Amino acid sequence: MTRAEPNQISVVIPLFQKERHISAALDSVFTSCEKARCRYEIVVIDDGSTDGSCDVVLDWIAQTPDHNGIINLIRQKNTGAAGARNRGWKEASFERILFLDADDRWLPDHAGDILNLMDEFPDATLYADAWSEISHTGKPRQHVFGIGSENRGYLPCFFEAMCSGPMIASSSTSATRRKHLEASGGFPEGIAHGEDKVGWGRLALLGPMVWSPRIGAIWDKSADNRSDSGTSQPSCAFLDFLVGALENADLPNAMKSNIQVLVAVEQARMLGHISIYDHETPKEYRELPPPEGRGFHDRRRRALSPPTAMGNICHAAA
Repeated sequence: MTRAEPNQISVVIPLFQKERHISAALDSVFTSCEKARCRYEIVVIDDGSTDGSCDVVLDWIAQTPDHNGIINLIRQKNTGAAGARNRGWKEASFERILFLDADDRWLPDHAGDILNLMDEFPDATLYADAWSEISHTGKPRQHVFGIGSENRGYLPCFFEAMCSGPMIASSSTSATRRKHLEASGGFPEGIAHGEDKVGWGRLALLGPMVWSPRIGAIWDKSADNRSDSGTSQPSCAFLDFLVGALENADLPNAMKSNIQVLVAVEQARMLGHISIYDHETPKEYRELPPPEGRGFHDRRRRALSPPTAMGNICHAAA
């Protein structure tokens, strides 16, 4: 395939207390990028680890001459996953940015598949492929993803997919371009849960998402020191982001409707009414009034600390 952009990528890996896992993550990136025959760098942001994670990265670099010169290891005081990801893409050398968590692994075809998607659909602002899972009990699992995920290409709507299946964009399968992260503001910092969902949602407001149903990564929920404890948690930050997005007067009607449904689904999850959702879930919630009305949103907005800067998101989307 003739590439419209230079065949080069920056892989951003936030690292915090993943001494047992980071070497396997780096091995998977090396294998995938070498198979894709692309020029690449791995930007590892050590977010204040105290368990020897940095030493493992340095040992990995020293293993073979093939590892020399491909890693940019940056150490910083702990700022959280969002801060580390933001530092990573800002320090990256290349326009195309791919993400991987330090306790997950890419499959060999992932980098090449994402590069092909980015070439075929250059107007998209978010790219991802499917992922399989090692559950918190150590068992392998595969998933049926949200509406539209059976096809390769433009996803009908990121927000509809998010309320009809597992995360359609994950922090180990997603990619974008630096210019889109600059426009969206990247990931909201100072938030314990849901910062990745907000980051992908910000990108989805800027333009279309492109998806491949081919599995590109293994999400290890049994790994050490996971912020989600191996389970998917509803997020005040993500709900606050969705409510703020609805305030954008230029939001397309179809997207607005899907965001309204996603708001209702996220509220239901927070209230304990549902724990999982599938392709039938949007239909069930589309005709229902939002639980507890606008006051629920306002309480969640006040409870979020620190608050997210929703005005920037809406202005960027306009």
